[in-house]
Amino acid sequence: MSLKPNMNIFWRTLLLTVAALCVAEAIGLALLVSRPPMHNAPVRLSEIARQLSGPPMRGGPPPGGFDPGMDRGPPPDAFDMSRGPPPGGQRREPGRREWQMSDSQSPPVAPARVNLEASERLRGILAQRLGVDRERVRVFVSADSTMNERGALDDPQLREGFVAAWQTDSGSWRVMASVVEGFPNAFQRQALWLFAIGLVIMLPVSWLFARALSAPLRRFSAGAKRLGTDPHAPALERGGPAEMLDAIDSFNTMQGRLTRLLQERSHMIGAIAHDLRTPLMRLAFRLDGLEQPLKDKVEADINEMKLMISAALDFLRDQATGLTRERLDLRLLVESVVDDQSDVGHDVTLVGGDPLPLDGDPVSLRRMVVNLVDNALKYGARARLRVRAAGGFCALEIDDDGPGIPDSLQQRVFEPFFRTEASRNRDTGGIGLGLTTVRAIVLDHGGSIELQNRKEGGLRVIVSLPLPGQ
Repeated sequence: MSLKPNMNIFWRTLLLTVAALCVAEAIGLALLVSRPPMHNAPVRLSEIARQLSGPPMRGGPPPGGFDPGMDRGPPPDAFDMSRGPPPGGQRREPGRREWQMSDSQSPPVAPARVNLEASERLRGILAQRLGVDRERVRVFVSADSTMNERGALDDPQLREGFVAAWQTDSGSWRVMASVVEGFPNAFQRQALWLFAIGLVIMLPVSWLFARALSAPLRRFSAGAKRLGTDPHAPALERGGPAEMLDAIDSFNTMQGRLTRLLQERSHMIGAIAHDLRTPLMRLAFRLDGLEQPLKDKVEADINEMKLMISAALDFLRDQATGLTRERLDLRLLVESVVDDQSDVGHDVTLVGGDPLPLDGDPVSLRRMVVNLVDNALKYGARARLRVRAAGGFCALEIDDDGPGIPDSLQQRVFEPFFRTEASRNRDTGGIGLGLTTVRAIVLDHGGSIELQNRKEGGLRVIVSLPLPGQ
């Protein structure tokens, strides 16, 4: 059975279990269908004559006739085959009949394929045994019928595929016809019902089995995704089979090492940046001995270094501090930023949008929106924002009228201290941590950020954050 490579283990297990169940059911059905048909027990022509001339039995006579000298049950005219095995100890399938007796006002119709020679010979023998004229007797033997003429030639044995009829004195016809086993017979119908009931019962069992098998893997996958968005996430809860316990223990150990590594890196960079302030302060004190314009240039460089160190410390502090998540409305948060920017005279607008509930840190999300709006105003003079829900995510789009960003640099602009403006002028190029901070905040909330150059000019920033429950 070919399964898609990206199919999850739940559907793989369920489909394989159902396939194995269907194969087992198919084998059972094949054996049931291919079972040879049950042949009727042979009956002598004398027994047929006795049944036609006597009172009809309910359900038909037992095979081989009934010996009245054997005290094994009621007489033939009172025996009902549906109540148990016939006299003589021969058992039958439930509901199966060897032949049928019926009364009719018209003579029976000949089957499609008739052995005319055998039918005419048996017709004469049956008329003699009944002591009536041949015109009052009908015998039809199918071309596929088998006869055993051992013993007396005037009393052959017939199996299935025959119809014998006798016209009584009242003018009605008493018909005795063999019943050839068809498909499905009573036993096969019972077996088919059992197969269907078994399949209906096993399907939910297979569903529960596949769900129980895949549940630890789903929890493991959710924990891995949570670690990607929150390095300070709690360790995975242990549960599942032994192999899954080993995987969870290894994952928790890896998570602990990654968390310590990030903390040590942040502490180291923070310590270096903090210690750099002391020599910069000494350099600032020594500027008094320099002449202009060298003094202004050195002072500008020192101020830029101080600004970079402060930005780096703020960035590391934000990374080291865990997020405080709460339910908020992204549209209202963006609207508050737009109102603040508009109050100071900036060209910032928000295009409609419905309320978008979100679980996140309002302080960091507000910083993200402010940074993106500042970039749009710095490079494109104005910013147009739009919020909408799309496919389980809430999307924030910010358009500007700036020069855009070359495709080759759209991923590098998220690197720390990288600036597309080569002059290193902080008034035009900034420090290079704005988009880095934005991406860190987006990733911490389990979202993604994308840059697109618009056809009509300018840059579009698309931030996608998962809605609650996604």
